[in-house]
Amino acid sequence: MPSATECDVLIIGAGVGGAALTLALAVQFPLRVLAVDRRSGPGNINRGDSLLPAVTRHLRTWGALPSFYAAGARSVAKMQVFHPTSGLLFEGSLSPTLDDEAAPYLVLPHPAIERALVERARATGRAEVYYNQRVIRLISEDSGGLPRIVGAVVQTEDGEKEIHARVVVGADGATSTVRSGLRIDLDLIPYDHGFYIAEMERPKNYEDAMRIELHPDGNILVVPQGPDRVGIGVLVRNAEQTLFRAGSQIAKFEAIGRRSQLLAGLQPFTKGAHLYSLSRGHAKRYVAAGAALIGDAVHITNPTAGQGMTMAIEDAASLAMHLGPPIAASASPSLVDERLLAYQRDRWPKNESQIRWSHWLSRFYALPGSTGHAIHHHVFRIGSSPLGRLIQNQIWLRMATRPRRDA
Repeated sequence: MPSATECDVLIIGAGVGGAALTLALAVQFPLRVLAVDRRSGPGNINRGDSLLPAVTRHLRTWGALPSFYAAGARSVAKMQVFHPTSGLLFEGSLSPTLDDEAAPYLVLPHPAIERALVERARATGRAEVYYNQRVIRLISEDSGGLPRIVGAVVQTEDGEKEIHARVVVGADGATSTVRSGLRIDLDLIPYDHGFYIAEMERPKNYEDAMRIELHPDGNILVVPQGPDRVGIGVLVRNAEQTLFRAGSQIAKFEAIGRRSQLLAGLQPFTKGAHLYSLSRGHAKRYVAAGAALIGDAVHITNPTAGQGMTMAIEDAASLAMHLGPPIAASASPSLVDERLLAYQRDRWPKNESQIRWSHWLSRFYALPGSTGHAIHHHVFRIGSSPLGRLIQNQIWLRMATRPRRDA
């Protein structure tokens, strides 16, 4: 049970976004931060594992990078694209540039990412994080004739408990209780494909790389997950949704093996393997009634470009920067509201741009059939030319390292 019934900031949801905000506030400001989560613990689902330079730059600022390396984070320095008959089509560097101040590109299983953020936040001595704590409703009070969120009623193992805070933040995902309580809409547009996420035995001839295996039935992304295994993201179109949702494990991995010689016959690790239905959507506002929302609570994006977790952590960094100083200075509610709106003005257009870029990249990546496969072959082969490398570098800057003007 949370030991605090009052805190400076109450964060509802301790996934990547909520845990990152907890860490940022606790490290940078002398605040009492409390995060609660309805799940049983960190990372009990199989989700994103790519920590792009735009993210690791923040982790370094918060002093968290050593914790991530200690948890087994691996550096990825190159991208490779393989064709089933032509072999290696493209190899490009993902090494840091001067623009991102040597922030690395790391991969780490999602549960370990959440755990590292939470443990580092707790280590500051200013943050508490509790699981099995379900928010029942928000608490509001009249403030100048308008309702203002001042806390939440939480269902704990010992019964209901009221927690009061100067600011409440919803980081509780696409089905956000906080967003519903604030009456903010998030309309979603579905995609005609999904991703099957799993882990497999590490192939003997695989080197640490963000590797794409092209195939007419759907491409496969392969990333390192440690010395003995790799993570895979299999593009699944509507025709194979039933197989990858409800088929046998043997049938699923036989289908994967037919798409990729690299993965054929390897031992799968099926714990957490799951087919994700995909959609995109963006709320029109992030703040209301003195409360704020971050991450999937306000934006959902196609994961092809690896932006979901990145955007959530960037939201956390921005909100901490805007919210921390007035809360630490015991500023008036009106000033706090001004800073919340500044956070919204900062993040909304950037997230809108990333959602749009992710959408168009996903449309290219998911081009179907033999025609789409031929286009992929041609485009990635051109990628090895000087012009292609220039284009790839510009995309990498925008999607992974962020040009300084967008930081």
